[in-house]
Amino acid sequence: MSADITTICLVDAPPELGRAFEGEGYRVLDLHASPAPFFDLPAALAGAGFTPDLVLQVERLGVRSVLTGLDSLDCPLLFWAVDPHLNAHWHSAYARLFDVVCSTQKAWIPRLAERGAPDVRWLPWFGLDRPFNPWEERVHGLAFVGRVTDQRPARKWLVEYLMDKGAACNPAIRDSVPKAAMLDLYSRSKIIPNESIFGEVNFRLFEGACCGCLVVGQAIDEQAELFEPGREMDTYDHVVELDDKLAGYLANDKLVRTMSRAAHARVRAEHLPVHRARRIVEYARAASRNRATGSGAAKWTALTAGAMWEAGVSEVGLKTVLDLLGGVDQDGDIMAATLRLHALVDAPKLLEENLKALLTRPTAGAPDLNLAASMAALRLNDFKWAKTFWYRHLEDGGIEPVPPESPNALYTLWARDLQRRGLALRPGFGFDPARHLPATAMECLMMVLEDTPQDLPTLRLMDAVLRPVFGTGQTRVGYLSILTLFERDDWRLALEIALADLAACRLESGLEEMHLARELAVKAGQEPAFIRVLKGRDPSGRIAARLGIGG
Repeated sequence: MSADITTICLVDAPPELGRAFEGEGYRVLDLHASPAPFFDLPAALAGAGFTPDLVLQVERLGVRSVLTGLDSLDCPLLFWAVDPHLNAHWHSAYARLFDVVCSTQKAWIPRLAERGAPDVRWLPWFGLDRPFNPWEERVHGLAFVGRVTDQRPARKWLVEYLMDKGAACNPAIRDSVPKAAMLDLYSRSKIIPNESIFGEVNFRLFEGACCGCLVVGQAIDEQAELFEPGREMDTYDHVVELDDKLAGYLANDKLVRTMSRAAHARVRAEHLPVHRARRIVEYARAASRNRATGSGAAKWTALTAGAMWEAGVSEVGLKTVLDLLGGVDQDGDIMAATLRLHALVDAPKLLEENLKALLTRPTAGAPDLNLAASMAALRLNDFKWAKTFWYRHLEDGGIEPVPPESPNALYTLWARDLQRRGLALRPGFGFDPARHLPATAMECLMMVLEDTPQDLPTLRLMDAVLRPVFGTGQTRVGYLSILTLFERDDWRLALEIALADLAACRLESGLEEMHLARELAVKAGQEPAFIRVLKGRDPSGRIAARLGIGG
């Protein structure tokens, strides 16, 4: 592919990015594919009489559109995954249709590449070039804008905390406002507390910084490569640390202003649309032709459509999706996707026919297919078939079979296997045990809890699965609370629920649980062990300080 780029086709891109490319001297065609479920890009280019040297599709949040005909274009093809932390379950298939995939989240690059995308690059979001509003016009000491729903209890707890903490500084808390109004609000504010869903570097960081605010957000590794903690923004691991830091900043207006100016300057120096436009061109010039073509393109288009339909983010009809899956070579990926959709629409006869066919053919080297088939057999209440596909999976790894005694035991075996393979959960995927086939460790364990809601070993295993996963504190609070009802004297369990509470911004209840955990440890003669564990889990020492524990 030619490295000479003068014309660029943007699909569903924000207008600021198009203007940045034009400002750099490129000729730009701006197309809007969404909300069309499928968009024939070559036909649209022909209709516009435009021949691009580069095509970039930016994921549109809301109704997504799948581009078709990409393998016929003779220029670099790039896809910018804006929300990989919520959509990697279909992004990883869609990635195969492009030469380069860009991810706003560095940490999610492996998940986007897990189905074979060879070139996935980091491309963070950006801020806007806005003036630094005079400090004396900033009437809100704290401001937060974000959707607050029952599905996001941690955010509700954060908002409740901020309203109390900032009561004396005219806090501005808004559920949802248009972008222009939000930026105007930020320009009249000083400190922007931030909260992520699954450890992602979100829009709020760039929006607050470009408005000249001090953003105080959760500690995320890649964030430090964008803004310097302690100079251009600040971080916290839990609400005790947030509480301490906000108290200090609300009492030191000069420091807040200095850090806000530094953040504003960093945006202008490195994080404007023009900086991202230049990086996109750089990636395109170095791109190889990595996209799937021919039957491969048809396969990954079908798998993308199937994954989106399963997740409920596609307007395509089921027949269309099944026709796409049925029109390509029936390899393990395609058969697994088909089983999941047949289960989703409650088609037991089709599930049975497909499973009978699979029983007569080898499925070695197809862990996703063996999993889907085993789960489909359990959906049909055929435990024997379900075990057969579990044994086939074990044969691939040379593992001696462990005969499960019940469906719940088999779900647990699959859960442990998926945990070992790093498949803890599908963030952003609304799993329904009554409709979906499990594909992750958490989903298998949810199936067990559907049958036995207070199964203590399963609840403990769920804790082991989710404990390392950023942003799951609010979920852990729920089932850890059940565990504590049965194991009231376990100080380690009390400590876990305290830490989960504090991670989910429940300050008072978290500290109450922490005091209880210490009391239980003292009663058991294990206070030194309690202190060692606490210090290991809270390197800042701020929780220990609240308990009166010295360094």
